[in-house]
Amino acid sequence: MLLLHGVVPAGREIDEQGELSGEEYQIVQDGDLAVLAREVADAEELTEDDAVKYLDALVELVRGGPVLPLRFGTVAPDVDAVRSEVLAPAAEEFIRALEATADLVELRLTFTLTDEAVQRLFREDPELRAAAGRGGPGSEMSERIEVGQLVAQRLTEQRSQLVAAWVATLDELTEDTKSISSSEEGWEQVALLVRRERLDELDEAVRALANEVDGLAEVEYVGPLPLYSFDAIGMAEASTTAKSQQSRWGW
Repeated sequence: MLLLHGVVPAGREIDEQGELSGEEYQIVQDGDLAVLAREVADAEELTEDDAVKYLDALVELVRGGPVLPLRFGTVAPDVDAVRSEVLAPAAEEFIRALEATADLVELRLTFTLTDEAVQRLFREDPELRAAAGRGGPGSEMSERIEVGQLVAQRLTEQRSQLVAAWVATLDELTEDTKSISSSEEGWEQVALLVRRERLDELDEAVRALANEVDGLAEVEYVGPLPLYSFDAIGMAEASTTAKSQQSRWGW
């Protein structure tokens, strides 16, 4: 059984010195496309270790060019099925998406706010302070629960706005940004869509941002990754539509 990782342009080779050096990995080619696959014993018994290997393989693969990640758990019984059931039916769509995202990668920033940052939000937001002031010891339990929910909601909104303002300082280096997730524990995760040639600039900018927010948030920076958070197929369709709407003179 083959566990499928991602679609790449034909001609991509496995780095024998990297994460894909194991004999269980192979590149299955069909025309202009290929799929990275790994031999697994049973598709119904995939483990956390399989998920880690799946992500590590894609991260290594994206260093050499565009990758369209397939959902973890996508399997095929053999290489013929990969060609006929995975690549062939969507070949044109895959090719357009790979072309549209050839020089793009995803990076992720996770901001975990410190207690100092939370206290600052309370100081600067009268609505948040007012909500927190309700529901004292003499109030009904239901009211205290309601107050707690209101405070948590408002704090999440304020935290998201603060993180958005920080991320906005990177706008000149990114093609797009997207909020991925937010936690009541105090962290926000954001995906950045970036051109490969700007990665060094972004690395430097993120280091500067981390220094700037030091004491207010811990910053975790991961990537480059395949485009998990951005719609590669949609980008290809948008690019095709834009081209079709241009006049024959290019105006």
